Amino acid sequence: MTAAELLTEAVARRDDVEALLLLGRASLDACAYDEAAEAFERAVALAEEVDDDDGPTLRVLALADRAALSRILGRYDDAEQRYRHVLTLTVPGSLDEATIRNDLAVTFKFAGKLDAAEQLYRCSLATLERELGPDHADLATLYHNLGGLAHTRGDYAAAEPPARRAFELRRRALGDDHPAVAADAAALAAVLDALGRDEEAGTLLRRAIDVFERVLGPEHYEVAFNLGQLAALLFRLGRLDEAGALYRRGLALLERLLGGDHPDLAAPLNNLAVLLAEQGEREAAAALHRRALAILERCVEPNHPTLLACRDNLAALNADPDERRSR
Repeated sequence: MTAAELLTEAVARRDDVEALLLLGRASLDACAYDEAAEAFERAVALAEEVDDDDGPTLRVLALADRAALSRILGRYDDAEQRYRHVLTLTVPGSLDEATIRNDLAVTFKFAGKLDAAEQLYRCSLATLERELGPDHADLATLYHNLGGLAHTRGDYAAAEPPARRAFELRRRALGDDHPAVAADAAALAAVLDALGRDEEAGTLLRRAIDVFERVLGPEHYEVAFNLGQLAALLFRLGRLDEAGALYRRGLALLERLLGGDHPDLAAPLNNLAVLLAEQGEREAAAALHRRALAILERCVEPNHPTLLACRDNLAALNADPDERRSR
């Protein structure tokens, strides 16, 4: 084979890898996880055959996308192992390393390894600030994630500044109708809701859901998840019937998209159970708490905040009336 033929073959192989990664990511956006898995596995295999200067970058991209699929499917141990392997392929101090550290931190956060997640987020943020400057739009992802981590810990005052910074940076770069901006708005809304700032939270959340429905479609994961967020806000305002309807709608959609035992179902199951308990439906509430616990106990750390909340709520339901009133 001539040098020109070898070059043509190498370019074609590289183009095939890039096309497969685009296909896999589009499948993820459409919640078509089997198709995404097939595309990413083929991309990983082909990337191993790329032996020019683009090879290392393509391998990192393909392996990272495959790790992201495991995380999205709730397979946190597998995702962690995959991301750790990808880190060994990145250049220390590089933007690629910062990206993978962030992705591993997200996995840690979902699994309940919150201190480890924060350490990685801050390392990644420092790299991006050094390489891109303090006002670059790419920093929004790290601010979003730091805000989400503080929210998970229940430190809502600390969560607001990074969550708002993420929203402002990304909106400046992409405008109001981009799904990434809507995700930042929804995250900020959750923080504001927890701080009792109902009006701004509700406005941000409804706008975000509108963007998700228009741009991604009404059956998308982001729609399902944020219907639950809006339900939580309405529940706190005492609008129980509206909240219950939204909880059920969002939960049904999540089950269709993810299956019946995905860890992302645990929080809405717990929240709907709390609402049912408020309405006096204690047996139905207890059943939902037990289902959430069964999901979480197999895949998260023992001190995961949602796991602890489910246990506390179930214990309160099982207590005698006098003890429950004293809580």
